[in-house]
Amino acid sequence: MVANSQGQVWDLSLLDGQLFCGHNNGTFKVVGDRIERISAMNGGWTIKRLNSNPNFLIQGTYNGLALYNKNAAGKWVLKGAIAGFDEPSRHVEQDSKGDIWVSNAYKGLSKLTLSTDYKKVIAKRAFDEKNGLPGDYNINVFNLENKIVFSSSSGFYTYDELSNRFSKYVVLNKKLGSFATSNKIINAGAHKYWFINHGKMALVDFSQPGKLPIDNTRFSVLDGRMVQSYENISRISNSVYLISVDDGFVIYDAAGDDAKNVSSKLPAVLIRRIDDITDRYKTLSENGSTGALLKVTNNRNNLRIAYALPYYRQAHVRFQYFLEGYSKQWSDWSAATQKDFTNLATGSYIFKVRARINHAVMSPVSRFDFEVLPPWYASKWAYILYMLLIGVLVLISKKLYRRKLAKDHQRIAKQMQREQDEKLKVEAEATEREIHRLQTEKLQSELNAKNRELSNSALSVAYKNELLQKLSDELAKLKDENGKRLPTDQINKVQKVINDGMNDERDWNLFEKSFNEAHENFFKKLKAQHPELVPNDVKLCAYLRMNMSSKELSSLLNITLRGVEIRRYRLRKKLNIPHDKNLVEFLMEL
Repeated sequence: MVANSQGQVWDLSLLDGQLFCGHNNGTFKVVGDRIERISAMNGGWTIKRLNSNPNFLIQGTYNGLALYNKNAAGKWVLKGAIAGFDEPSRHVEQDSKGDIWVSNAYKGLSKLTLSTDYKKVIAKRAFDEKNGLPGDYNINVFNLENKIVFSSSSGFYTYDELSNRFSKYVVLNKKLGSFATSNKIINAGAHKYWFINHGKMALVDFSQPGKLPIDNTRFSVLDGRMVQSYENISRISNSVYLISVDDGFVIYDAAGDDAKNVSSKLPAVLIRRIDDITDRYKTLSENGSTGALLKVTNNRNNLRIAYALPYYRQAHVRFQYFLEGYSKQWSDWSAATQKDFTNLATGSYIFKVRARINHAVMSPVSRFDFEVLPPWYASKWAYILYMLLIGVLVLISKKLYRRKLAKDHQRIAKQMQREQDEKLKVEAEATEREIHRLQTEKLQSELNAKNRELSNSALSVAYKNELLQKLSDELAKLKDENGKRLPTDQINKVQKVINDGMNDERDWNLFEKSFNEAHENFFKKLKAQHPELVPNDVKLCAYLRMNMSSKELSSLLNITLRGVEIRRYRLRKKLNIPHDKNLVEFLMEL
């Protein structure tokens, strides 16, 4: 497809070697494989050279007439719209007097008189059935052998200037037969004209005086294939014609119209259109023969490819296709001019098609390349994204792994430190216990030693008191040489010395000091808990804590055994000791 030519093309005209394209969007000049806009006036329906001045062209458009002029360089340039007339101008012709005839299927027929510079309309005249026409609908004007004729549904008409009326062109209508009601006449050159009668066409030769050969048989294969009311045949060279049909166009070469030239004239198949038929019809390309790669998304992978052979003859045309990447072999020959392909997988495809005439002559292979793109999640960019994501995940994984290693290392280090601390703690505790044990043993040993010393001291005192008591007893029995008792005053003096020795507080003070060293704060606790105790009670408690026997207590306290029991009883009451509790155990626990 020629770039920027998309849309409705109304006319192709070859003038002075320059090909003009009348388009919905304006008028263009075709230069090679590109187009140049020469007019922005919409709807270039038809363009004619003015008979009165060959350096001017007049064109019918949607909104009146356009005027072109050939400049000094030989190029046609737009002069502008012809003022004074803005009606749709489907057909335009100039008669021998220089007046311009304009027809439109819906606006009727008009004759315009232009100014000498052709830039404006100075007179306008409209015609209808009052002037002899069969009506004002579907009246078209044509130049037939330099004679202006008017087509209608009831045949051709001519115009009489003197009477200002139209009359049937009886002679022509009779010779044309069924083509007398043709709706369009197109100049084919060399006194030949194309007559188109609502989808049927014939080539009529006016070159032979008195004869009117009508050739419609060879074109019957195209009957009904032209777009009705918009039929068009363009002469692109002296003998080659482009015939528009509903699914493309057909090329007719009058110079090569014989069977022996078939093989050399057969063109390649034209890939006309590629449509998306997934869920609605959408044209993707209007010319698959350009070689441009078409890319189709994965969810629009149902295509219809239409093709045609731009060649006209009364011949049997058959097509054969092959879709590389899909088919395994060429298809059977068929008259079908399109093929549907559904659910095409992702990948690259090459559609190949060729034509065959009369089961013998074959056209060159035409090809069309297209690609069904992968879904977004399988596209190149998706894979790049996946790689990036994988890379990011690897980096994150490495970072997390390193972080985990660091945490594990830290945890293990802390655990080892805890274990080491625990071990050191256990060892310290064991050492402390051992030290405590040793200290306890030492203290216990020292205590035992002190207790032994106390016991020995107490026993010594007890022994001393016992000895003094015996001495006192013996003193009382002592008699002189005459067998008489000693004088009382002498005995009392000695007895006093003995009693002072037995009640010497120095023995108790020394014992108390040693006892306090061995049994720290015993006396303080005892006096604090039982302030009612008297010194003799305190002494008894100390001796009982040392587990002294009653006999030893009797000697230490210088009382009888009965007195010891009485004092023990009184002490229990003062200490408020339960009956089931041993007095010595109570004092040992204090």
